[in-house]
Amino acid sequence: MKKLAEFWESIENKKVRCKICSHYCIISPGKRGFCKSRENFDGKLYTLNYGSCISHGSTDPIEKKPLYHFYPGSNAYSIATVGCSFRCKHCQNWNIGPSAYPDKDGVVAKIFKKDEIYAQSFKLTQMTPDEVVTRAKKANCISIAYTYNEPTIWFEFIKDTALKAKEEDIKNILVTNGYSSKETNEEYINFIDAANIDFKAFNDSFYNKIVGVPSMQPVLDTAEFLKKNGVHVEITNLIIPKENDDLNEIRSMVKWIINHLGADTPLHFSAYHPSYRLKNPRTSTKILKDAWNLAKEEGLRYVFMGNILSDEGGSTVCPQCNTIIIERRGYHTINRNLTIENKCGQCGLKIPIIGKVSQEGRSFIF
Repeated sequence: MKKLAEFWESIENKKVRCKICSHYCIISPGKRGFCKSRENFDGKLYTLNYGSCISHGSTDPIEKKPLYHFYPGSNAYSIATVGCSFRCKHCQNWNIGPSAYPDKDGVVAKIFKKDEIYAQSFKLTQMTPDEVVTRAKKANCISIAYTYNEPTIWFEFIKDTALKAKEEDIKNILVTNGYSSKETNEEYINFIDAANIDFKAFNDSFYNKIVGVPSMQPVLDTAEFLKKNGVHVEITNLIIPKENDDLNEIRSMVKWIINHLGADTPLHFSAYHPSYRLKNPRTSTKILKDAWNLAKEEGLRYVFMGNILSDEGGSTVCPQCNTIIIERRGYHTINRNLTIENKCGQCGLKIPIIGKVSQEGRSFIF
């Protein structure tokens, strides 16, 4: 749905500057910004995707986001729209992300090829913030996750939905690339409770070559700002062979996380498989385990591995006595040694987990 956007300013000749993300696009009348979801109509900037969802939403394990230290074992109600502020060559959700955008009414999503000839289109589902919150409550979800495509380009709808959710004591989660602007981040801290931020790599050349943006500095700024302002932050790093698997680079990333976010910040190393336009070989178990061991040796206390079958790297382990606190096998989550005060049941160390562990089992609604 078309709606007047937030965070923009008028400049010369009816052009506008969008300030929703760190592209800070200058948009001429009749044109759209980088995300293709915001258009200049005669000198005013409109978002085209307000309430325009790819479906009515679905119920996910919160660990799928992934968030391991925020209400473990609970359900998150996941919603998404189309479009993205990145152009990742390896995007797993390319058909709703970097290659998709809404029509002028926000009713139909269009998917384009490299030459922007339409390859596919599908109708978007229209929802109101009240409807999203009602569905989340009905599904017994403690949170709403804005996920699957980049949520920042959907800011106006997220804000309205999140504020409604807070009235019902429902938490709000961002699964984000972190490229949001300073202006947007200053608003996010008023209604976002947790965020998983994707560190695509730890060098600007990767972001330029693979992601399509000049620098990762805005991502670092977002992570640090959200953490300093009370948002629970976890980091994901997808390791791609021959692109960002250098252990020296990974060591630099881990040190930055420790120094700027804290040693208790959960870090999820994830295995890559060929997708979209990138055809590098799959991530080996060895590369993932080497990164996992390195991060722990450097002093990061809670390090995890994803997208592989392994008995290691899934559970929360007490860094003081090495007791398994929360055991995870896939999305099956079991409280082994976490007390009601969120302390290790063996040595008493305070474990930095937000909320209680849900042990009620899950029923997934799609």
